[in-house]
Amino acid sequence: MTIRTIAALGLILLGTLVIAISILGLFRFRDALERIHAGAVTDTLGVLLILGGLILLCGWNGHGIKLAATLVVLWATNPISSHLIARMELITGRDIEPDQLTGEGEREL
Repeated sequence: MTIRTIAALGLILLGTLVIAISILGLFRFRDALERIHAGAVTDTLGVLLILGGLILLCGWNGHGIKLAATLVVLWATNPISSHLIARMELITGRDIEPDQLTGEGEREL
């Protein structure tokens, strides 16, 4: 095994560990917004680590460029989709007590 292979496997395993911890957080939290936060932040980091490890493992050829493009698309869409889902949760007011909201969220409800 080369150092590159060991580093790639380390990144992949670390990314898998981050996503596994995220799954535990999704079961632990009760509120939808807490679940969205736990899932979005760790999903973005986990995808970075796993795809970074795969890019390191494949090298910078056609496959590596496709993986990098996938990484860019996921990094752009994950936070935006999580933000929109959380915003809709605030607007509809499901599972949220009105006294927990401050500022803009109260006006939207």
